[in-house]
Amino acid sequence: MHTILVFRTGVQAAWSEKFAGISAFAREAGWQLQTIDARLSKPTFKDLIDFWSPRGILADASGDAAQFRNAPFAGIPTVYLNPETDAQGARRLSVISEPEGIVRLAAHELLSREVKALVYVDWFSPVSWSESKRAVLRTVARLHKLPFHIITPCRNAAQDSVRFMRQLSAELKNLPQPSGVFAVNDVIGAAVITAAGKAGIRIPEDLSVVSVDDDPEICENCSPTLTSIRPDFFRMGFAAGRLLRQAIESTDEQPSPLTIPPLSTVRRASSRTLADYDAIVNKALELIRLKACEGLTPADAATLFGASRRSAELRLKAATGQTIGDAIL
Repeated sequence: MHTILVFRTGVQAAWSEKFAGISAFAREAGWQLQTIDARLSKPTFKDLIDFWSPRGILADASGDAAQFRNAPFAGIPTVYLNPETDAQGARRLSVISEPEGIVRLAAHELLSREVKALVYVDWFSPVSWSESKRAVLRTVARLHKLPFHIITPCRNAAQDSVRFMRQLSAELKNLPQPSGVFAVNDVIGAAVITAAGKAGIRIPEDLSVVSVDDDPEICENCSPTLTSIRPDFFRMGFAAGRLLRQAIESTDEQPSPLTIPPLSTVRRASSRTLADYDAIVNKALELIRLKACEGLTPADAATLFGASRRSAELRLKAATGQTIGDAIL
């Protein structure tokens, strides 16, 4: 049985789904996975490799790509998930979320609000996975003949949240209304919502906000809740395992890197008001808010639609991007 080292750097919600995909493939391939949580301490790569003698490596570089730059993985088949291209090099194998697909879904949601400008709020430091999304959104703005604004966090914004909030509030006030804001991820999207509230900007009436990752701990605890693009993390993990097996078994030609399209837009209050939904969907959402903590089941909520459970699921999914079960959770 081959031992595969799996390095984790990403956040919990995304990592759980990625690892579920990796584990599903590992069972199929007959691998033993050894997970190293690289968030807790900087791993001593050479010692780990000497101890485990891995047949391959899966490295989730989405949280901290820098620590893999000089990792001694030469000679060991390695696949990176969401790497920094400048850190890993163009020839290394990787699986990434498709930036074009993510931005396409976000832009579709924002443009449905008939916004006067598109805005991109960047990450705290220059990273390729943010630059690629920004470039695609800029193209969308040009295509629709809309002004395009970029908000780049001030120096040391990650360490000085108060300064970052003040910067965001000031720059959001200067935007034309209504504007559509696409934040690089849920962390930045939540900051935009907080800063807009401090500045007296109404969401979504004055500012529609969409982000990426659909981390429920972040999105559901914003006020208003945060619309987010849901990547297919499970498929990314499974595809990374498949790509690694191809690299292990290939003696000549290396497999090509993979891009995985996103799953869907999970619509919440930062991009839609209740008036945007039909009366029956509104009624179901109201019941879910009031009764979710009292044992409400998807079957109970589905009865409000006067149709089958399947029809109710499709109706809510079309309106909000969520299933009834998702909305209850």
